Amino acid sequence: RKRPPAPPPPQHTQPKRSKIDQPPQPDLSQSLKFTSQIELEKLIRAIMNNKALTPIQRNTTIQGLRDSVWKSNKSFCSGHVSDCAVIPPSHGAPVADLRRETPASSYFINDQQGKITRVWTRDLSSKEAAVPLFDASELAPTYHDGFNGAVLGCPHYARSCKLRHPGSGRLYTCRLCCEQERENPLKPQDSPLDRYSVKEIFCMRCGTLQPANSHCVNPQCDSTPFAKYFCGICNLYDDGANKNIYHCPFCNVCRSGKGLGIDYKHCMRCNACVSLADDEHHCIPQRLQATCPICSTCMFQSTEPLKGLKCGHVMHLSCFNMLYMRGHSYTCPLCKKSVEDMREYFAMLDTAVRMQPMPAAYQSTVSNIYCQDCCETGQVRYHFVGCKCPHCGSYNTRELGREQKNGDTFQQQT
Repeated sequence: RKRPPAPPPPQHTQPKRSKIDQPPQPDLSQSLKFTSQIELEKLIRAIMNNKALTPIQRNTTIQGLRDSVWKSNKSFCSGHVSDCAVIPPSHGAPVADLRRETPASSYFINDQQGKITRVWTRDLSSKEAAVPLFDASELAPTYHDGFNGAVLGCPHYARSCKLRHPGSGRLYTCRLCCEQERENPLKPQDSPLDRYSVKEIFCMRCGTLQPANSHCVNPQCDSTPFAKYFCGICNLYDDGANKNIYHCPFCNVCRSGKGLGIDYKHCMRCNACVSLADDEHHCIPQRLQATCPICSTCMFQSTEPLKGLKCGHVMHLSCFNMLYMRGHSYTCPLCKKSVEDMREYFAMLDTAVRMQPMPAAYQSTVSNIYCQDCCETGQVRYHFVGCKCPHCGSYNTRELGREQKNGDTFQQQT
């Protein structure tokens, strides 16, 4: 007799969930954001300016940042092809108007006759002129001394007014404050503040928006000037104590000092103001128009102190202290000449050469060298400490080649 077929094994099927019971799937495409080249450069500069990180940590952080941004942009473009096509890679995000709904307490403009006229106050308004609107952070006063609140201004300048951006209309205490906000990718991006195009300022004492001037035009406000120094060309206000500033008509910027012919002179070839006490000035055409060879930032309008090297090139004093004062190098990164008088250091190398004679295998080895200080060539005895120039005594030399010679037919190091 045939056995009956075995019943099929029971199938464990899960009940189908309804759309209500199914958990919502996160839309990853909405959380992704395209990072432009400008935003990536700002993040890299922020990492480079972090003094708490070591050079190895900075390189590792930047490498990880580039990798994550590349993967994020690739994932974004895979689902937003049309959006990636319209995003310009060389422009940042536009300036966002975050609750810009509060006007200034008063508004003055220049009429057709050139007279300053009040066109709006909180008690009296006029339909002839549109009143600009600002947010609360723009109208709030800022202080030069931080939380003490005794001196109006910003960390860069002491002043009692703000500059209105000629493009976006936002209020900044100074152009450097605008640059700081531009470096922060979390804040609205604005174009650089052109100091020469500023037409209106905001008084932080009475809250009046008015044409650029040395003092407030509101009769109800104190007639004290906004700052001790005012330049109508650069729109620079500075109320710093014991600070001398002058405007150079050739540089077309304001410089620190008493003035041309007093403690500074303008070198037409260098196109820069040079101290009268500098007797060893070396002219290099347009030397301040270039960038710093260390940090690659512009030096012509830099507010940081500059360091003039012995060869004539210039760099930031902070960059000089960071690279040279730590003993990393003593040559100019542009021309390779010694940056300072190195006679004491070269004397120490002379002592090291005398105390460490070369082995017998190298007694007849000579080096053909090129001196990077005096630009002369010569032939000296080879030594692993360094090859001393027979003309100027500098160890800032470059070895061109080696050869074997017998006897003392070459110039020996002393």
